[in-house]
Amino acid sequence: MSRKGEKHQPVYSERKPCRKCGTTTKIQVQRKKPKQIDNIIYQTDEYYDTWRCHQCSKKSAPNPNLLKWQRENREHLRKYQREYYKGKYAARGAKNSKRIKERFVYDDMDEIQEFYRNCPEGHHVDHIVPLNGKNVSGLHTVSNLQYLSATENLRKSNKFS
Repeated sequence: MSRKGEKHQPVYSERKPCRKCGTTTKIQVQRKKPKQIDNIIYQTDEYYDTWRCHQCSKKSAPNPNLLKWQRENREHLRKYQREYYKGKYAARGAKNSKRIKERFVYDDMDEIQEFYRNCPEGHHVDHIVPLNGKNVSGLHTVSNLQYLSATENLRKSNKFS
């Protein structure tokens, strides 16, 4: 088993012929897959076969000069991405912002701001019933706020138990 950050040698196996070149030596990839048993999540090792053979995967390796070019032309790429994504997701963003605004109760905004100001060091302000939960959604009111440590809040995410 390899440690984090160490490169591991790929496993090869004889399988169906490659779609591109017809050889039968395929790469076998190992990945960690979570498996839940009795509300406890275990990490299991699972192997799956790729459709690529060893030779084709070498040919499709990323160009080493590409990363160098991207670093040298960072501003050009950012400008291109800003132009490409301009207004692309405006409708979806408007829909989500409308949904979030519906959950605000504007009568107690001063109390909410005071609650945020009094947050202890190393803690986050958390919504007990999340604003955008999977099964239930709450309101942005003082009665729906609580202080949680940063790790607990990040672990909780937008779940409600």
